[in-house]
Amino acid sequence: MPQNNIIRISITGPESTGKTELSEHLAAHYKTVFVPDYSRTYIEKLDRKYNHSDVLQIAKGIIEQENSMIHFAHHILFSDNDLVNIKIWLQYYKWHVPDWLEHEIIKRKYDLYLVCDIDIPWVSDNQRANPTDRLELFNAFVEALTSIGANIKYVRGKGEKRLTSAIEQTDDFLTA
Repeated sequence: MPQNNIIRISITGPESTGKTELSEHLAAHYKTVFVPDYSRTYIEKLDRKYNHSDVLQIAKGIIEQENSMIHFAHHILFSDNDLVNIKIWLQYYKWHVPDWLEHEIIKRKYDLYLVCDIDIPWVSDNQRANPTDRLELFNAFVEALTSIGANIKYVRGKGEKRLTSAIEQTDDFLTA
């Protein structure tokens, strides 16, 4: 759903794969903005464990945040979270995936999904919960994105190589 000829690129994949850092660096490299991970901000404010309703509120927050940020983008809008991530989250916990979310995933499909590989170590923080399920979650991302006909490229490598990989994939997409 590009607006004003803005190319939308999602940085996605399992937790602890460098998505936030890549989003920040890619936005700086391409002199544009990125949509931060709304789920982190939302969960930080909770004084309890998140639930199904919270995850759906996060989905709505992602939509609102992207709708707001796209007006500040310069040719490209990077996103550090997306609705496919929300769907996988719901499925992982065996929670209901509402029809409206499925509809929004298709309606708002990104032009490119940079899927971060699990080839870097998992780093613990107070919101991460899946150190042993990374391969299962990575495969869930690939399957979900493939099922909607998404344009998928993989980001691999440690440190600077990961950023270089993301830039190369983005440049290849932009020049195709």
